[in-house]
Parts: sequence; C-alpha cells; structure tokens
Amino acid sequence: MGRMSGIHAERMIRALERLGWAVVRSAGSHHALAKPGRPGVITVPVHKGQTMKTPTARQILKQAGVTEAEFFEAYR
Repeated sequence: MGRMSGIHAERMIRALERLGWAVVRSAGSHHALAKPGRPGVITVPVHKGQTMKTPTARQILKQAGVTEAEFFEAYR
C-alpha cells in the first residue's frame, strides 16, 4: 500500500480547495472543481464511506497539475 491508497474524496476536495480549486457544481456522486486561470474542470467521484482507487486519485492530481508532495502538504 502506498501513500495514495486510502484517500477519501471529501478530503481530496478539501485539499484541492486549499490549493485554489473550488467546487462549481455537483451532480449525483460527482463534484466538478475549477480554478481561476485554468481552462476546464476536474471531476472527483464522491462515494461516502469508500476510499478512492489509487489510479483515480493520481489521475485527478495529474489533471489538476498538482504533485503528490503538494497534495499531501495540503491534505493534512
């Protein structure tokens, strides 16, 4: 198990908000986040009580342009 396993979507959204992203809409179990000055949105699947799969979490960070080190600094 690596550092990226066991991440909850709610905490990922909070960390991204600390990094300048904001939730612009939510539909069902997915939240869309946008950042001023960046085109497009990133989507985070939110499933209560479940952790995100590692590849999903890494892909979200890649789309956001955030390194794992930056993410874990904001994840606290």
